Amino acid sequence: MEIVKRTKNLGTLIIKPVDKNLAKELIVNNHYSHKWVSNFGVYNYGIFKEEEPDNCLGVASYGYMKNVNAKIFTHPNPNAWMIELNRMWIDDCLGHNAETILIGASLRLLKNENKDIVAVQSFADGRLGCGTIYKASNFKYYGYHYTKFLKNKRTGEVTHEQTFTNTTYCSSYLRANISYLIGDYETFQVKTYRYIYPFCKRFKFKGKEKPYPEYDKGVEPVKWVRDCTKIKSNIVYLLNRLETKNKLSD
Repeated sequence: MEIVKRTKNLGTLIIKPVDKNLAKELIVNNHYSHKWVSNFGVYNYGIFKEEEPDNCLGVASYGYMKNVNAKIFTHPNPNAWMIELNRMWIDDCLGHNAETILIGASLRLLKNENKDIVAVQSFADGRLGCGTIYKASNFKYYGYHYTKFLKNKRTGEVTHEQTFTNTTYCSSYLRANISYLIGDYETFQVKTYRYIYPFCKRFKFKGKEKPYPEYDKGVEPVKWVRDCTKIKSNIVYLLNRLETKNKLSD
């Protein structure tokens, strides 16, 4: 299934499902984060010009929420779930209006793809703005929270705070926190704005809907107070666990 949009300024555009590998490639190469994680890409939709039907000029990738078991909404369907718009990228040649076209068309396609999906959640990164595109696409706004990021002073790489606290991903935790302990990072926080697009009136989010936010953009340097003794203890434990695992696999 595909949707054809005839526009005055952009010509005729086609929005249709695309392969997960293509979506990943486009996001990693072009999205400002250059990152893709395992819960991304359950459903992926690309945007094409009619005259170039094989040249994907943008992609919207939908996947699982970070915590898929979080009970943050109610719905009479016992199998209901909320998907997340994890990543979106549009080639500059299409312009900003194409973002709204891609979101709107992909929502229509997604709604027909899986009847158990009852809403779409997405977060706007305060480094880029407050999510004006979601307002234009008729998402509801549910407030913001602060998210910490750490910037490596030597390489410039920016890393989400979860990498420094989640011991499930052992090697990532070790690399990040060893660099943290030797002073490689500076910390900043940004507002993360939550938007939700319900597919039906029976969907009820447990938070309170709020008026759309005033435009805001930027970062705020902060000091992240952490228990360095605990970090060192975790590092030793994880290193020993990795060593044991490697010996058993030899």
